[in-house]
Amino acid sequence: MIDYLALMLVTVGIGLALLAFYLYFQPDETKRQTWGGGFLTVGVVQFILALNIVEHWILPSSYNIAFGEPALIFGAVFALAGILLLMKQDILGPAIVGFFAGLVPIVVGIRMMNLGMTSEPTLSGTGYILAGLGGMVTLPAIGYKNQRAITLIAALLLIVAAVIFCYMGYGAYWSHLASFAKYAPK
Repeated sequence: MIDYLALMLVTVGIGLALLAFYLYFQPDETKRQTWGGGFLTVGVVQFILALNIVEHWILPSSYNIAFGEPALIFGAVFALAGILLLMKQDILGPAIVGFFAGLVPIVVGIRMMNLGMTSEPTLSGTGYILAGLGGMVTLPAIGYKNQRAITLIAALLLIVAAVIFCYMGYGAYWSHLASFAKYAPK
């Protein structure tokens, strides 16, 4: 079995932190380009890995849905945001998509907890739910830049979700190195 979930989890964590910092600092059009490479990197990595999961179902059971599909839209939105930022454009369009796509990890997170998926279902589900809420609040944070409270709420949701995803990802690296130590492809 090919398992690169650790990379995907850490990449989501990096992306969520990047978005939180972007919202917090609110770069003007003269500085947006400097953020583009980070968004594009996260988006491309996530999109490529998630597309493989969605197309080939490489994980056991419904983990393909829980990890692949939300990551696919996350990757697409981040890649588009990266391209727009490199062009010194605003990311309102990706934020609109992110608002509606944010419902997906909320539903998945609740269901993961309900089904006891992953070794830490409450933590995993909480990370998904916070990421989804952060994605949804990103739209008003970008649309109403003068409302600093909305921006701070979005950044806080995103940074807490980022910490959870990074914690899960680095923990997955730790355990995968041991569990795959004797694995050899056939």
